Amino acid sequence: MLHALLIATVTGLVTGLGVVPFFFRETIPRRVYDGVLGVGAGLMLSAATLGLVANALVNVRHGGHLDGLVLAQVLLGFAVGVGLLALMERLPHQHAGGHKEHISRAHGTMDSVHPHEHEHEEEVRKGLIITGAMTIHRLPEGFAIGAGFAGGGAQTLGWVLAVAVAFQNACEGAVMGAPLRHAGWSRLRVLLAVSATGLATPFAALLGYALAAQLSAALPFFLALAGGALVYLISNEIIPETHSHGNEGVATLGLVVGFMMTVTVIALGGD
Repeated sequence: MLHALLIATVTGLVTGLGVVPFFFRETIPRRVYDGVLGVGAGLMLSAATLGLVANALVNVRHGGHLDGLVLAQVLLGFAVGVGLLALMERLPHQHAGGHKEHISRAHGTMDSVHPHEHEHEEEVRKGLIITGAMTIHRLPEGFAIGAGFAGGGAQTLGWVLAVAVAFQNACEGAVMGAPLRHAGWSRLRVLLAVSATGLATPFAALLGYALAAQLSAALPFFLALAGGALVYLISNEIIPETHSHGNEGVATLGLVVGFMMTVTVIALGGD
């Protein structure tokens, strides 16, 4: 468990790396950001499906016979994971980028990850709202990492999830840091604020690891739950954001590249 906690903590703190580009320049081209975010989506999608759900289904057949209990656990777990994230969506929050359901149309479409037209007070408010939303999103990601490491011989899965989430966290760190930096916050203050959001990851990882390890008979349920939560997060949050600024082609290419990267890691790592 200590190993999983350490990896999850580092993964969460990687969020702060996303603000580093703003130490040297004011903007990040939207096209570049959407492409990189697409890679993160691909990494997480493949880790959720080929990793979490695939491992949940490992024992679904015994001697050629379908184990209905295992299958029921996987289906129920996946549905619960999706349902929990859907409930979290009902909490008042704002998405990171051009998600039309959560951004006021008055804000318009940003050409870069750094809007210029708002006053500093509005930038601080927006930055803090986004930061709070991203902190909530660290929970299912951390849970997935913990459940992945608890999967017995599936240690490769834990590492794949950690790398995928870390990549995604760095991208989201840029979104959190941009408005705060534009509002005049110092580099150190922005770095500390954004990095602090990642501390939710190890706490959620502890929960995921403990539940999956202590209730080993229900491991397929918890692996599928984590997988469902990530799939919902990718579909409802990340992909709509990357496709909201006219960069669908770049974002899709990034997703494919990220997916293939995880396939390669899983194939080379084995279990």
